[in-house]
Amino acid sequence: MIPVALLEAIIDASGVAPRIEVMLPIGVRARQLKVRTLLAGMCLAQADHRPAHLSRVHQALTSLPEADQRRLGVIADWKNGPHQLTYRQTERTFGLAAAALGGDQPAGLPSRALQAACDDLLEASIPGQFKDTSTSLAVDWTDLESFSVLRVGPSVRYSLRSCADLDDRCGQRVPGSAPSGGTSAPLGLPELAAEIP
Repeated sequence: MIPVALLEAIIDASGVAPRIEVMLPIGVRARQLKVRTLLAGMCLAQADHRPAHLSRVHQALTSLPEADQRRLGVIADWKNGPHQLTYRQTERTFGLAAAALGGDQPAGLPSRALQAACDDLLEASIPGQFKDTSTSLAVDWTDLESFSVLRVGPSVRYSLRSCADLDDRCGQRVPGSAPSGGTSAPLGLPELAAEIP
């Protein structure tokens, strides 16, 4: 499992949490769950290969050691004693963040704020020594240049064998055909970009 401190470092380096936090409405009482902690819980759930459900995010946060829970605000001191984060609080903060990042974009496109947040989180997850190692990165994080472009010419007849990458001829790789020798995903989180809303 990826240490929560490493995920926090990625979130902090991206600068996304404070930008989202200022977009959220301010209530009478301060929210116990901060956006930074919500994002950390989302990353923890994905890193542990859990389904991308809010209940799994809540479970990931509440299963942290007590010291981490207190530091992240998962356990807070209320007037009647310590209070552990509830699922309802997780759902509320997520709903506020989703509404703030959502937008009325045509054809279901992400809003500029959501796209910027995803881009910044992904960029922050790439270790510095790998940022300029290749001019191309595939979705599977390999630096193997591979394109699914049909070779068309007078001597080449149309067929699936005329694709530049036979494993990617239909726009997706055949299961079990991942290329060998590629660079693995930074931090082992290939789902980070795909699952963080």
